[in-house]
Amino acid sequence: MSFSQEKLVQANGHNFNVYIRGFENRKPNTPAIIFENGMGVDLGNWDTVIEQISKFSPVLAYDRAGVGKSEKVFQMPTVKVVAENLNAILHKLDIPPPYILVGHSMGGLYVRAYAGLFPKDVSGLVFIDPADFTETKKDWNSIFRTIGVPEKKIDEMLYARLYQKSEVDSVNFGPWSEAQVLGELRRTDFAEISALTVPNVPIYFFIGGKFEVPIERRSKDFNQEEFFNVRTNINIERWRKFIYSSNKGGSLIYLSKTGHFVHRDDPKAFIHHIRFMVETLND
Repeated sequence: MSFSQEKLVQANGHNFNVYIRGFENRKPNTPAIIFENGMGVDLGNWDTVIEQISKFSPVLAYDRAGVGKSEKVFQMPTVKVVAENLNAILHKLDIPPPYILVGHSMGGLYVRAYAGLFPKDVSGLVFIDPADFTETKKDWNSIFRTIGVPEKKIDEMLYARLYQKSEVDSVNFGPWSEAQVLGELRRTDFAEISALTVPNVPIYFFIGGKFEVPIERRSKDFNQEEFFNVRTNINIERWRKFIYSSNKGGSLIYLSKTGHFVHRDDPKAFIHHIRFMVETLND
């Protein structure tokens, strides 16, 4: 697909690369779909689904600061900063709410925060294999205990995951800084996110059931495939509870043959469910 409607937009004093499509046919009070990319990933991530989705709902995708074609900004992309930037982009483009927010991976964390900071603007939430904002350090460690990893090794791995210093990568500051933000949120058990309200809207979770790590890249410290399976089951239970935080209903969509990039591995299934949410909201 060609991003024929891709352009730079200035918001909060910086240039952001955006792609918009389908707004010429938008009716008042119908939702626009806003895509939030995974960590360090540009808006091309949506090229398997965005054109088809734009045929039944207007869409916007964009690159966060320092990613893709957006301007590099030496500012930590906290959830508040990213939400305020996106809000400014939407205002600059004169795209009023309501919005269906769709977040993949780290983008799931960012849309959860946006929904908490601007709850009245949101009409639906869609998470695609998100960075798990419901997870605690205790949850993480308990998975390793379940699969028989010794306590000393668990402590070592937790330290390496959350407390090991990382040198500033000024060349790739966008992706590097997003990783630092995720690490800080994990260290606090996502306290900043947990404090935010959950809007009373439909909530969908897309879950990939395919373990994708090649043998040569798997951990020597534990059975990574077993860890993946146990963690997926635990995540599903927590996400189910999160859906019930809204009384508008929702879905857990488990696709056994898809990996982390659910929308790329099975675009037809993804488009089908997004269409269903849009049609339900438009009824």
